[in-house]
Amino acid sequence: MGWILTITISLYTLGLLHSIFGFYQKRQVFVRIALGMVACGFLFHTIFLVVLGTERQHFPITNLAESLSFFAWCISLTFIVANLRYRINALGAFILPLVSLLTIISQVIWEENHSIPPSLKSGWVYFHSSIAFLAYASFFFTFVAGILYLIQEKELKEKKFRFLYFRLPSLQVCDELFRRSLYVGFISMSLTIITGSIWAQQAWGRFWNWDPKQTAALVTWGIYLILVNYRLSSKWRGRRAAYISIVGFASAVFTFCVNWGLHRNL
Repeated sequence: MGWILTITISLYTLGLLHSIFGFYQKRQVFVRIALGMVACGFLFHTIFLVVLGTERQHFPITNLAESLSFFAWCISLTFIVANLRYRINALGAFILPLVSLLTIISQVIWEENHSIPPSLKSGWVYFHSSIAFLAYASFFFTFVAGILYLIQEKELKEKKFRFLYFRLPSLQVCDELFRRSLYVGFISMSLTIITGSIWAQQAWGRFWNWDPKQTAALVTWGIYLILVNYRLSSKWRGRRAAYISIVGFASAVFTFCVNWGLHRNL
């Protein structure tokens, strides 16, 4: 089964290299090749996760290696959807490095045999975990869109149109990608907290335990709630929203990494 993951990593890495080359040279043909390779890599990645889940009879997020692999799969899915919608040639050069890095790390630290915590055998793990990883992937896109916006805005304000200006999407496209990914991420994180609370009631006897991961998720949700609120009221757009998205993504990364308290046994 490891050979499927190796093929996946190879395709993602080749897709990344073609994306970077297409970004640097402004050659559409390399961008199309990169998208094709990422799509093939995503297909093999999907097969790998399905086979893994079938063989081990569990949802493939029971340890760090599986979680990193599944997170990379979610980012790849979001990347493909975003490209079909927006056709942003530069996106792969900013998104695919993380995809390749996550899959490589997951292979390096892979565990063939490990015990599965009883709490992860619940049916809630499928929806709760999937929607949580989708939230993290969407927040990553919000973060990237914010960075792209800041770069383009700086180029326009200085009126020195250099290398990046002619290769990055317009401010309008960056703002639209930011908006869509923000809303998807916020809704997904809201559902994550709701389903997690229901699962906590079944597993631990209480809807809320102020477990470190629960608390971190609530803080992350709160940051994005503020951003969504001011975004809808048109008070925070552009640069200010981009800065808040950077803070929000840092909080999301912390939430992803926290496994203390009751979540330590998951």
